[in-house]
Amino acid sequence: MKKLFSLVVMALCLPILAMAQSKVGTTSAPFLEIGVGARNMAMGEASVSTANDITALYWNPAGLTNLKNVEVGFQHTTWFAGTQLQFAAGGINLGNAGAIGLSMYSMGSGEMEVRTLEYEEGTGETFNVQDLSIGLSYARALTDNFSIGGTAKLINSRLWRMSAKTMALDLGVQYQTPLKNLNLGFAISNFGGQLKLDGDNTSTRIDLDPIGAGDNDGLLGNLAVKSWDLPLVFRIGLHYDAVKTANSRLMITTNALYPNNNERSINAGMEYAFREMFFLRAGMSNLFLPDANRGQGNMRLGFGMMLGGKIGADYAFADRGDLGSTHIIGATIRF
Repeated sequence: MKKLFSLVVMALCLPILAMAQSKVGTTSAPFLEIGVGARNMAMGEASVSTANDITALYWNPAGLTNLKNVEVGFQHTTWFAGTQLQFAAGGINLGNAGAIGLSMYSMGSGEMEVRTLEYEEGTGETFNVQDLSIGLSYARALTDNFSIGGTAKLINSRLWRMSAKTMALDLGVQYQTPLKNLNLGFAISNFGGQLKLDGDNTSTRIDLDPIGAGDNDGLLGNLAVKSWDLPLVFRIGLHYDAVKTANSRLMITTNALYPNNNERSINAGMEYAFREMFFLRAGMSNLFLPDANRGQGNMRLGFGMMLGGKIGADYAFADRGDLGSTHIIGATIRF
């Protein structure tokens, strides 16, 4: 146990001790990096060990084993430039047979006008950008304290008349340590293939001999579009119930993130619960990440309520640095 705890502490501190060269903008499908769940976002996105509801399908599929029976959830995020993100998921705990879940995460731009150098005011056509991820998850508690889970998902990205698709896998573990009220979590997300856009927009007219005369200058060719990796990220973290009484609970949580397209960072947050009905949350994301103010920001705040242990509603505010702020709302229903 001491060795395990030491490894976790080292992993959480490593982002402070070692910074790698930035690889921002080197992966595809960036919407997969935008977290879901107002509760999770308000706690600084430090959710790899705390995810115990239907949003675990995004953060750590092992958390699916915490469902009591059947649960469905919906999340809406207002993003930048008129874009929006939607997350919908449902899951059921089958007892000794494990737990299964189905999730859908999408980002849409809405309709935009096609503008070119020749037609700066618009050609009369419209286009949109649509990203979609559909996942099927399974999790099982191997012991009373140790759970594992995985998600297989189809990812599709569409831009005007081009599209790309691939498969990916999420894997996660949650462990309740022998130390009272201390829990660990590990997860790797978006392990899979690459995305390469293909379609009508990659076609172009070429002239094989622009200097000579009499040749065919209308030959149809295809642009050599590159394939791009998915935003792979490894999360490791823990949370601790510092206060736990009949009426009150104060939880502190922290995560270390190791992405393939950026430097390492730390997320941290807390949640205060009164009678498990009313919740106040706060957190900080992207700590020790250079240039965090350029679209990611640090501060997260939020609140929530759960009525009768069946119907929940949550709200989160996320500072996004130079880009402003975003708002996340969500609803959960348990049967």
